Amino acid sequence: MSSLYLDRKNLGIKLDGQALAMYEDGERKGSVPLHLLDRVVLRGNVQLESRVLGALSERNIGLLVLSGRNTDATAMLAGRAHSDSTRRLGQYRVSMDDGLRTPLARWLVLIKVRAQQRLLKDALAGRADLRHPLTTASETLNGIIGQLREDQFALSLASLRGFEGAAAAAYFNGFTRLFAPALNFTGRNKRPPPDPVNACLSLGYTLLHYDAVRACHIVGLDSMLGFYHDVNFGRESLACDLMEPLRPLMDRWVWQMFRERQLRAEHFSDDNGRCQMNKAGRQCFYAFYESQAGSARRLLRRYGHALAKRYQSVYEDC
Repeated sequence: MSSLYLDRKNLGIKLDGQALAMYEDGERKGSVPLHLLDRVVLRGNVQLESRVLGALSERNIGLLVLSGRNTDATAMLAGRAHSDSTRRLGQYRVSMDDGLRTPLARWLVLIKVRAQQRLLKDALAGRADLRHPLTTASETLNGIIGQLREDQFALSLASLRGFEGAAAAAYFNGFTRLFAPALNFTGRNKRPPPDPVNACLSLGYTLLHYDAVRACHIVGLDSMLGFYHDVNFGRESLACDLMEPLRPLMDRWVWQMFRERQLRAEHFSDDNGRCQMNKAGRQCFYAFYESQAGSARRLLRRYGHALAKRYQSVYEDC
């Protein structure tokens, strides 16, 4: 199973038997059998028949539509959901009880900070010239990990968010130093992304977020109700929760693409303060993401199944 990325203007998609047929300016350009697909990602002005949506949904194939101007997701089709609604009943109970949410949130913050520290330590092995900033950041993260271990019974959701914020500040102080000064990456900034690194992080987090939404859907959980992120209008809080520990993995991939010069300055342009990745850059990015995303998707599914099991036990204990 694989992903199909369609990132081209004036492209049309029609259903042709058991395949998707692509048309450009009315001329057929090719087709892809549906049984080969796990997800379809569209960007820009792509037109598709309504029965294409039915065929994708019937075969449990996901659909993600990206904005043509930025990296935001404008529409999602997650496929069939798990049929056991008792999981969601347990999820609703957990979402309204901070005493049940906090242990899960502590686990999430702990594994995220560990992943951040692991990235910085790996980077230090190849960047002796950055020993001071990387070591300083890593030592700060080590202190936060120690507090998360020792104070587990005194932690609240608010204090966990404080630890996560402090860890993010220390981590980005080290992470930003891994990139060439010419890229002007000084920290995470997403609205709009002002530099190439932030543009890549935004696109990567959007793709990862969609995979997290699908993971929630597959195991029958409500992607809008998280245990770490509060309820917020229009936000898939549980998907945000699940992808938090994987953000350092996305960071690592972006760093690798620039380090290996798969992405270069010529792949980007400035549009009134918004950094835009051009078509050649996006092709490179999509190919790299798909080559690496298998492990992240398996991990998201594992998190989803573990949470579903926990929520079901909460429901059965009621």
